[in-house]
Amino acid sequence: MNAMISNKTVIVIHDGRKGHLNPSLAVAEIVQEKYALDLYAFQLPTILNKKWVSLLKKFSNFPVLYNMLGQLFFKIEPTNIKHAEMLICSGMPNLIYAAYLAKKYQLPLLYVGNLRKFNEKLIDFSITALPQNVNCKQIILPTPPVSAHFTTQHTLQKQHNAVLLLGGSTTEYPFSKQDFANIIQEFIHFVDTHQLKGSVICSRRTPNLDTQSLDLLRRKQIEYIDPHQKITMSEKLTQYKYIFVTEDSITMLSEAIHTGAVVTSICLNEAKPNELIEKYLNYQYIQRKSIAHLGQIIEHYSPIKRTDMLIPLVQQLDRLYDQGHFNTSTHSRKKNKVYA
Repeated sequence: MNAMISNKTVIVIHDGRKGHLNPSLAVAEIVQEKYALDLYAFQLPTILNKKWVSLLKKFSNFPVLYNMLGQLFFKIEPTNIKHAEMLICSGMPNLIYAAYLAKKYQLPLLYVGNLRKFNEKLIDFSITALPQNVNCKQIILPTPPVSAHFTTQHTLQKQHNAVLLLGGSTTEYPFSKQDFANIIQEFIHFVDTHQLKGSVICSRRTPNLDTQSLDLLRRKQIEYIDPHQKITMSEKLTQYKYIFVTEDSITMLSEAIHTGAVVTSICLNEAKPNELIEKYLNYQYIQRKSIAHLGQIIEHYSPIKRTDMLIPLVQQLDRLYDQGHFNTSTHSRKKNKVYA
């Protein structure tokens, strides 16, 4: 869908991956609401392979060459780019494309995530949960950005539901298929012990579960949601009192934290938290358990508030406003959301 929009617009550049799209939309929703802009999500027409992503990231330090390559690679642009007030993205493939557009059209660019040696001079703000060793302006939030839809409006204490969110194996978190089977067994034991209704939600990175695990879920009447089933994650997560998340899933973990539920991060080694997990533990947003100790948690709800994320973000965005961006109107008008 490439409908033209006449009003000023904040454009989210994404590649269809929820881990990239959701944090970008979370920031865009705040910008849209505060500055009366329209929101347009533009999906990349083609995805660069890892080799080209790596090369273009290096070439970002040579702006003339980067611009020349951008003209070759990025011939398709959002149809409403000339109405754009700013660009927002997350994920390196999206940053490579968005940085080219931002330079071409002289637009402010907000990037959600670690810059990983990309040329910070090509962006206006980086938005992360941890400070980076970069020279650009940084907005540090309690967690990566999360949509307001995940903020729970009702009392979780009265609910009797638990959910297990499964990610996949990464270099930092090399979960095996047997690990996932063991996690499911421990989760089911927790659900049985506390007489809860349980659900298991898999991500696109979750390996196919073994037959024994699937049979066990059916026998125990645990809801099983695979990556091909269409669900609204915010609607699902706000139903649960207990949320367990494999620690590789940064986005799902941050979304869980903002529900205000009892959130547990599942790890392979309790003795070695990374910097982000250590921050969450210090703020008591989560509990952290190994697979064998998954059920050994206390009833402690995440204390995070929506304003904890809004205030630092809006304070920094107001600086862009003071520089002449965000052409707001004092008259209320309909704000459109368009997804390409």
